[in-house]
Amino acid sequence: MKDTAMPIQARSQKTKEKILRSALSMYSKKGYHSTTVDEIAAEADVSTGIAYRYFRNKKDILLSAIEYAAENIVSIANIDGIDIPEVTADITSYLRAVLKGFEELHLKFRDIHEELEGLQHTDEDVRKLYNSISSQKMENVIEKLKVLFPGAVNIREKAYLCVGIMEQYCHMKMNESAVEMDYDVLREKTIDSVMCVLGITYE
Repeated sequence: MKDTAMPIQARSQKTKEKILRSALSMYSKKGYHSTTVDEIAAEADVSTGIAYRYFRNKKDILLSAIEYAAENIVSIANIDGIDIPEVTADITSYLRAVLKGFEELHLKFRDIHEELEGLQHTDEDVRKLYNSISSQKMENVIEKLKVLFPGAVNIREKAYLCVGIMEQYCHMKMNESAVEMDYDVLREKTIDSVMCVLGITYE
């Protein structure tokens, strides 16, 4: 029984992941509110009935897709071959790679990102999940900074400030048509600001 059950479980997990990836793909094209379960199922090449076998409703797919995206953030952010290393001695190059991935992620999921910002204020389930994931990701950032900068003081505060600076840049980039400026320069100034917060100077 065990030998025959495993392939079924593996196929089931693969189908579920395909639906979640299709949901993320549709959200990137149309946003959450304008995307139907039928469209997600069609994108995943499964029937709507199969989609409902794995998820209770449209909102359940959204919450599961958010969790899936958070767990697979590196592969999802790796757009156009961007490689975000786990650790690097070259902090400047590391920060540029992280910011580029962060930027591409915001641009790819512009519509759903803006909707999630709004849903956090109107939907308790989305708010709790978003806050939980954000807190977990921030703890990961803090732990990485502790490794990169052993003995540094106020590392938690610096981590939140650095992420906030990068987030602000990404939001401006998402709306670049509204404000005319050189975004290549802005990106480098963002890196400079993060470096300053971390107490790093260019040699």
